[in-house]
Parts: sequence; structure tokens; C-alpha cells
Amino acid sequence: MDLLDGVIRSYDWGSTTALSDFRGVEPSGQPEAEFWFGAHRSGPSSFRADGRSATSLEMPFLVKVLAVDRPLSLQVHPDEATASVGCRREDVAGVLVDDPRRCFPDGRAKPEAVCAVGQFETLCGFRPIPEALEMAARSNLPERVLGPLRSGDWSTAVASALAAPPEEVAAVTSAAEAGDGPAAGLVGRLAALHHGDPALLLVPLLRHHVLDDGDLLYVAPGVLHAHLSGLAVEVMADSDDVVRAGLTSKFVDSMVLVGLLRPERLVDVEMATGSVHRYDLEVDDIVLRRLSGNGLDVEVGGSGGPELLLCTDGSASVRSGDGRSDLVALRGEAVWIGPGDGLTDLRVDGTVHWVACRDLGCHAQ
Repeated sequence: MDLLDGVIRSYDWGSTTALSDFRGVEPSGQPEAEFWFGAHRSGPSSFRADGRSATSLEMPFLVKVLAVDRPLSLQVHPDEATASVGCRREDVAGVLVDDPRRCFPDGRAKPEAVCAVGQFETLCGFRPIPEALEMAARSNLPERVLGPLRSGDWSTAVASALAAPPEEVAAVTSAAEAGDGPAAGLVGRLAALHHGDPALLLVPLLRHHVLDDGDLLYVAPGVLHAHLSGLAVEVMADSDDVVRAGLTSKFVDSMVLVGLLRPERLVDVEMATGSVHRYDLEVDDIVLRRLSGNGLDVEVGGSGGPELLLCTDGSASVRSGDGRSDLVALRGEAVWIGPGDGLTDLRVDGTVHWVACRDLGCHAQ
């Protein structure tokens, strides 16, 4: 086992202070958006003992701390089959892996879960049809969207919204400026950043979630979402595949996006309960638990797969089963436990997010 040093990623939607505060360092002056723990090719973490970069066998998942200061793009991730087909199609078309138009650079599924650290705000998943129709009418959405919605045809409704001409987008924006309520406020807030973007027509149709500390959303492939603000731990497959609907300066492929949608999936918030909580991620190969308390003793390791202990508050003390190795992780630090490390004693004085690549036993002492 060893401390694993993360990698900061700077994007324009990031915060200039949140991740530096999280890590207990001076701000860099740049917008820091993500803090990565993994083996991703564009930013592999390193082991503190020798500076060696982690490999994909040692870190088969990617754990990020997100610091969202400005809203991200409205987007969807593919499942395994769609990602594989999309990757082959782009290869045949000669679209280079680093081309901004590339949606499927690696051909892998990208399920992800986001767990709030403090308060975190996001748009995720569509509203139920009756609620969506009510919000659409209040928001002055055109008949091209309302008609398909009445018949439950989400694909046509979304495609029609993304093809809306400027005057219909302007009508929705004007309705938001004259209206009140959360949906109107969100449309106005996003319109100020992305004036004239047809994707604004989808905002009233999406569920607006404000997560409290420890709340989790599992974002399945095919679920339309856009993170809006706050700090969160994100656990995901090591993939870059994403298709965007709008609210961004990046490449948008509305035709491919509509084919990926799974509008029937209603996204629910899962609250952490108790000092040791295992989240329901709906995947077989990644497990996420939240450990919270003072003087909480837990036995980890021994699963045969790598594990990561990310301290998001207070401290975590780790002692190997043979007593030969002791490590302490403070807020913003992570401990990697290898497959051969065996059972390991963990003491939590704060909060730890424990990630493993398959189900584990968790025994509070």
C-alpha cells in the first residue's frame, strides 16, 4: 500500500479556490476543475514512495474530485455496445483520437456516480411525462416539443428541441425572464452563459437535484445530465466517451445523442445512512462506500483487487495486517491498497470514500 498523489486538471468551468482549499495548499490562480486519482493516459497518478505512475491494472477505475464553479455541458455517456460501435465508426471515418469531433475515442462504456461533498447541484434525468408537460407549458416550449411529449416520444421531443430555430429559443428565454420558479431561474442562468443555444429548451424537462453532503446520484449510460455547481467525488470507468447536446463551446452531435438516450430511467438520490454506507451503483465491478465517524475502525483489503481510500474530511490512518506499514491520509489525500496487501486496518476520524473494483466485506470493529 502507498499514498497515491492525484493530478489537477484545469478547465474553464472549475473553481479557483475549492480544490486548493480541499488539498490545503495555496491557490494556483487558475480554474481547477478536477482532481484525478487513476491511471488515465492524460493524467496518471503517482505513488508517493517512488514517484512511479499508476498502471491500469493497479487503478482500473477513475476517481475524481469535481469542483464545479460554472455549469458543464449537457451530455450523455454510452453503454458498452454503443461505445464500441461508435469507436469503430469514427475509426473508419478517419477521425483522429484527439480530434475535438471525436465522441468515442476509446470505445468503452462510461457509467459514473457522483457523491456530494457539501452541497452539489446538477441536472440529471428527465422529469416524468406529466410533470415535463406542465413545465414545458410554463416555459413556452413550442408545439414541436409538446406534441411528441404528449405521446411519450422522448426521442422526437429532444431532437425537435435541439433543432429549434432562433425565434423559438428566444421565446423560451423571454418566458424565463418574465417567469418565476426554479426552472425559469435555471433557464435564465444558463441562457446568460449560452445565449441562443437550442439545448436551453431541454432544461425545463430535466430534474433539478440539489445534493446534500453524502448524497449520491448514479448516472447510468443514456441519462442526460449537466452538473451545475459544488464539490463532489465522482467514481467512474476509465473512459473519455461522451456525446454532448449543447450548453458548451465543444462539439455537439445531436443526432448521435438522441440515439443514446434512455429517457425512461428516473434518477433518484441515494442518501448515506449510518457510519458505513455502501451505495447502489448498479454495476458489478466497482463498489463505493462512504465511511464517516470519529474513531471508526474498519477492516479493508483482502479482496484480491485494488482499492482506494480517499479522505474528504479529517484523517484516515491505515495499518497493514502484519503491522509493518502505517500511513496517514489527511483531507485531499488517498491511500492505495494493492491486491497482495491483504487485510488492512483503517481508522477514520472524519470521512473517507472507499472505492474497490469488486464487492468486499466491510467489518466494523
